[in-house]
Parts: sequence; structure tokens; C-alpha cells
Amino acid sequence: MAYTKSEIQTWIKQLQLDTWGPVEVNWTDDIHRVHVIAGDHQADIVRAQIEAATQREIDARTTNPNDAQDFLTHLFVTDYAQED
Repeated sequence: MAYTKSEIQTWIKQLQLDTWGPVEVNWTDDIHRVHVIAGDHQADIVRAQIEAATQREIDARTTNPNDAQDFLTHLFVTDYAQED
């Protein structure tokens, strides 16, 4: 797995995490931040799914473990909050 904005966006969509509600990936190159906005009250579930999928990538040797850890360190998953 590559760690670029487009690759992360594609990968998140392939995990079908957007079926629970709005999911956005915001990428800031300066800090390699990935922000996933999950459906209401789904942040913990989405985070666990991403961590499990990342571990599968490591186990399959399709990603560098150090890059994967850097990705998880800079991963923020929050619940979607509608504005009033």
C-alpha cells in the first residue's frame, strides 16, 4: 500500500467504511495527517477496521511496517457531527 492522498482515499473506499455514513480523508502533506470522518458514533468501529486492515497489509507484506505505523500514528478518526 502506498501512503499518498489518492492511495489512502482509494483504500478507505475499498474497505467500504463509507457505508456507515460520511467518510472523508483529508491529507496534509506537511504532517502526513489522515482524518477520517465516520458516521455518527462509528469512530471507534472505523478506527478498529482501519487498524485491522493495516495489520493485514503488514502480515501480507504489502506494506512497510514502519510506514504503516507512521500512518496509524497520524490517523485521526472522528464522528460526523451535523451542524445545527
